[in-house]
Amino acid sequence: MTKVISGLVKTIGMSLAVGYGALSTAQAAPPATSFGELPLIFDADISPDGRHLAAVVNVGGIYYAATRVTKDGGTKMEVVSLGEDLRPRYIKWVNNERYVVAVEKSEVFRSTPFTVTHLYTKSLGKKDGRLVLKTDIFRQFNDRVIDWLEDEPEHILMAFSKAQFEPYPDIYKVKVENGRSTRVKRSMNGIEYWYSDDTGTPRIGRGQTPNGNDQMRIHNVETGAWESHEKYPGIGPNTPIYGFLKNGAEMIIGDYNGRDTIGLYVYDIAARKITRKLFHNDEYDASGVVVSSDGETVIGAKYVADEEETELLGEYGTLLTQLRNQFGDYAVSYVDQTDDGKTLIVRMSAPYDPGGLYLYSVGDKVPALIQNRYSGLKPEDMGNVIPVKYTARDGVKIPAYVTLPPTIQSQADLKDLPFIVLPHGGPYGRDEKRFDYFAQFFATRGYGVMQMNFRGSEGYGKAFKEAGRDNWILMQEDVEDATRYLLKKGYSDPNRTCIAGWSYGGYAALMGAAKDNDGLYDCVISMAALTDINRAKRDLAKYRGGKHAAKEFFGDAMKDSAVRKANSPVHVADQIKVPVFLAHGDQDENVQYGQFLKMRSALKKAGVKTTAVSFKDEDHFLSRQENRVAFFEGIDKFLNEVIGPSEHKAK
Repeated sequence: MTKVISGLVKTIGMSLAVGYGALSTAQAAPPATSFGELPLIFDADISPDGRHLAAVVNVGGIYYAATRVTKDGGTKMEVVSLGEDLRPRYIKWVNNERYVVAVEKSEVFRSTPFTVTHLYTKSLGKKDGRLVLKTDIFRQFNDRVIDWLEDEPEHILMAFSKAQFEPYPDIYKVKVENGRSTRVKRSMNGIEYWYSDDTGTPRIGRGQTPNGNDQMRIHNVETGAWESHEKYPGIGPNTPIYGFLKNGAEMIIGDYNGRDTIGLYVYDIAARKITRKLFHNDEYDASGVVVSSDGETVIGAKYVADEEETELLGEYGTLLTQLRNQFGDYAVSYVDQTDDGKTLIVRMSAPYDPGGLYLYSVGDKVPALIQNRYSGLKPEDMGNVIPVKYTARDGVKIPAYVTLPPTIQSQADLKDLPFIVLPHGGPYGRDEKRFDYFAQFFATRGYGVMQMNFRGSEGYGKAFKEAGRDNWILMQEDVEDATRYLLKKGYSDPNRTCIAGWSYGGYAALMGAAKDNDGLYDCVISMAALTDINRAKRDLAKYRGGKHAAKEFFGDAMKDSAVRKANSPVHVADQIKVPVFLAHGDQDENVQYGQFLKMRSALKKAGVKTTAVSFKDEDHFLSRQENRVAFFEGIDKFLNEVIGPSEHKAK
C-alpha cells in the first residue's frame, strides 16, 4: 500500500487561468467521455500563512497531491501520485511546510469488502511522502483525526487501536512527520468516536455498546469523571457536536429547540444547559460550523438550502459576501481561508456550470481560478435547472428540480419531452440546485430530468425527514407521484419516460418499474442498486453494529420479512415489463456485488430485456475513470436503442 501511495514525484506545468468567463449562447452535446472524466480538482487548502496552495488534482484518471506558491509563482505545481486505487477525501495543511491527504481504498478481507482509510503526508521540497500510520494488521480506519493541534503544528491527535478489529480506539498524539505516537487516553467500552475541546483535551466520547445501545460520555474536568449524557439535560447520545469554545467550557451543539429544523446552540457544560443561539434557519437544518483558527470564535454556520451554504458571520463574511454579490447567479461556497482571513479558497459553480476552485484575496477585482472542475463540460452546453413543487397523493408538497435540455430555454417550451425520472441515493441524502453531472448527462442527450426530494430527504426539518425514514413505501410513492406530475402537466412524453438512479436511486428505479401498473416507464437505468433487502440485512450483519444499523436504516415499514421481500426488486423482477440497464462494481462495500448478481439472474429468468455491466476492481462510486467513461457510454447506447435519440439533443 505504501508503494502505491508514494508513487513517482515529478513537476508538471499546468495552465491556471485567471478570471471568470461570461456565458456563451453556443450549444453542443459533449461526448459521454466528458461526463466520465473524474473531477480535475477534488479539494484544495491554503497554508496558514497563505504562501502555499495544496490541491488534489486529476491527471489522466490518477489523482495527485499538488502544491504551488499562491502569489507570483507561475503555474508550475510539484505533484506526487496518490495511486490509481485510491479515492481522495480531503487535503489539509498541518503547518506551513507539511500537508496531509486523507485517502480511502476498497479492499476485500475475509471475503468481505471494506473501505480502508489512510493519511498520507508530505513536506514541501521533499521527494518522498509517507503514510502517517503504518500497520501490520488489518485496521480499517487509519485517518481519524480528533484534533489538528494548531498550537503544536508538528502533531495531531488521532484515534486508533493497535489490535485488529478492536472497535473502541485509544487516543494518541502522533508526530505527523514520522508517525511516532504517544497514548494520551485509553479506550472506553462502547466509545467509538472521540471529540476534543479547543485546548486539545479529550472531552466527549460516543458510540455503541456491544448490545447496540447508543451512548455518550462527557469528561467532567473538575472531578475527572466521564459522566453519562443523562446527567446533562438537553443532551442525547446522538446530539450533534460541532466544536468547543472558551477552553472547553462551552460546547457547540445542534438542537431543534422546539422547532422543526436543527439550529446551532452553545451549551455551557458546567451550567448543564443551553445558554445562547448561534444560528437557526426556520426552513433548513444547520449542518456544521466554521471556527476561527484560535478556536475562540464561531465565524460561520453551514446549512443546506437549494445548495450547501456557509454563512460567515459578522466581519468574517466580508470577502465571501463581496464574491456572492459580484456573481449573483453562482453558488460561492467557502472552502478554506488563511489565519488572517485575507485570502479565501472558494468553490464557484452554477446549476448549469460545474465551475471550479478559486483564490480570492483582499483587494482582488476578480477571483483567480485554481482549476476548473471538468475539462469538457462547458456552461453553454449544459441545461437550465428549474425548482418546482408537486403535490403527493396525500397532499404534501414535495420539492424537486427539473433540468432542461440545453435546447429548451424556458419552462414554456417544456412539452412532450423524453424524460428521465432520477431519484437520489442515500436514501437519506438530498438533491440540491447545483451542478449534477448525472442529470446534465441526460439533459445534454435531449432529455428532461426530474429530481425530487422525497420524504426522508435531509434538510427540510424533522417531520419531513422522519416521515420517509419510517416508511420506504412512502418514499417510493413520492417518486411515482413525481412521474405522474410530469405526465399530467404534459411535460413528459408518455412513450419516452424512463426512471434511473444510483444506489438507493437504483433501487427506486427498479421498484418503480416493478410497481408500474399504468405504463408510466419505458426503461430503467440502475447503478449500484440494492435489490434484496433481506440479503442486505445479512450483508450489514457482517460488520460490527450492522444489525442495529439495518434496523435504523430500513425503518418500521420494513420490519416484516414478507414486506421486505415484496419490496425487493429481485423478488418482483417478473413484474418489470421494460428494458433494464443494470450496472455494479465488484468491490462495492455500500451495496455488495451479490445484489447485482442475483438481480441479473432474476431478470434473465423473467425474460426481461437486460443490459448488465459489471466493473472490475470498482467501488460504489465508479472511482476509476475508465469505468465511469464506460458507464456513460453504455447508458448512452442503451437509451438510443430503447427509446431512440431525442430530437431535443443539441447538434
